[in-house]
Amino acid sequence: MSARQTTIEESEVTPGQSLVEQTLVEIWKTTLDKEAVGLDDDFFATGGDSLLALVTIEQINQRLGWSLNMGDLLRHRTIRKLCATKALLQAAPTERSVIRMSNQGARTPLVFIHPGIGLVDGYGHLVRLLGADRACYGIQSPHISDVAVSDDMRELAEQYADLIEDEFGEDDFHLVGACAGGVIGYEIARIAEERGLGLQKLVIVDGYLDGSRTGAEEPGTEQVRLVDYRYDMLRLIAPHTEHASLDPADAEHDRVYEEVAAVLFGAEAAARGGGATAFAERVYRAFRTTARALETYRPEPLDVDALMLLAKDNETFELWRAAITGELTAEVMDSDSYGVKLCMTDAVEIAARIDDFVGEG
Repeated sequence: MSARQTTIEESEVTPGQSLVEQTLVEIWKTTLDKEAVGLDDDFFATGGDSLLALVTIEQINQRLGWSLNMGDLLRHRTIRKLCATKALLQAAPTERSVIRMSNQGARTPLVFIHPGIGLVDGYGHLVRLLGADRACYGIQSPHISDVAVSDDMRELAEQYADLIEDEFGEDDFHLVGACAGGVIGYEIARIAEERGLGLQKLVIVDGYLDGSRTGAEEPGTEQVRLVDYRYDMLRLIAPHTEHASLDPADAEHDRVYEEVAAVLFGAEAAARGGGATAFAERVYRAFRTTARALETYRPEPLDVDALMLLAKDNETFELWRAAITGELTAEVMDSDSYGVKLCMTDAVEIAARIDDFVGEG
């Protein structure tokens, strides 16, 4: 990794920023080559020019699914003004599931598989650290595009493998997945082997295996999922904050969607309506489908080279070790569970591990 990359702080999330604001900050830091960017910084006064503006606009449109042009950025030169005047109430593209998160490069692309929440925004720090000379892609849940996804892990992974094959054909790529994304990635690796796709190496960040449920709907299961979704979304936006708990008995869909919409887009933007809660509902459908797929899944043996970075309280490593028959490099991180949080708070360390693992390829 370069000296510039290794100086990036491991915790970069500013309390109170919405997910959209955080994503824009990440994009501006990358294109402007700045270690810090504020919501009121003028893009052109802080080093931006017309060429960097085009790159920035392309990344915003790719990662958020907006439709900005040069005139928009010239008129609304700060992140705060963009969010107030030009922002669409979506935090990801709604017309495609494969998102290019960095520019092309000479090294083998990294494909990040969404965690349980269905969005790939939590990988932003890793993309900035790893995307200097390689393209980074994110696969978000097709639910965000209103495309149905199976809640059977094998069928779900088949659908994602189709997306990868359509994008890369026979070209090489590496897979990275955090939390549920690690499990999905493992099953995609099996399908890639069967199809002869160009998967080289697999990285699993705190992949966990549920399997504690039988798959039958128990009383209160939907409310429990809704509470878990709310908690995961709040931790994605503010990983260091202690969030108020919600009793499953009090969990209501509309109430949770409104709360999530506020942290996705900011309270003022969400209050204007225009689809903020509808977007939060799409994300919940992705979360619920992935949760159902995890409930009955157990990994079968697979000969794949894998790097596994586990939180210190992940208790499923023995199941993984029994399944992975290829070369397994495993390390327990000095952090509690929730892989997306690890990708944000421990981004420098995790990026270094990934970089060493995939090598020059």
